[in-house]
Amino acid sequence: MGWLVPQALAGLKTAGSVYFDSISQMVVDRWSEGRVVLLGDAAWCVTLFAGYGSSLAVGGAGRLGAALARHGDDVPAALAEWEAELRPEAEKKQRLGRRVKGVYAPRNPLVLELTQLPLRLSSWGPVRRLVERKFQLAG
Repeated sequence: MGWLVPQALAGLKTAGSVYFDSISQMVVDRWSEGRVVLLGDAAWCVTLFAGYGSSLAVGGAGRLGAALARHGDDVPAALAEWEAELRPEAEKKQRLGRRVKGVYAPRNPLVLELTQLPLRLSSWGPVRRLVERKFQLAG
């Protein structure tokens, strides 16, 4: 990435702020207590490694509304049903996120180097020209 890194580093010198973040996943025993409910990432955070965060959030909210409608004033019963229905799928996606995180953020330095190899090769003249032609990036 020799063509991009110098530009990015130069930009850091004049940037007003730089944003860094960490990726975390909390696993909790239950998503509600009384009438307080966790939804979306606050409840089952699958992380960006697994994806599905938006679809689980929208689907989870829809299922919660349906459970509340079915149970009327019995909020505890509605919450118990909702969590029992949704938790298996959310936990499946959480496990997926934990399983694939090493692909995106490997701890092993050698594996990290290997994952970056295609990007490094892309800055090598012959490969760069091939990529430019393939994606019509040149001229």
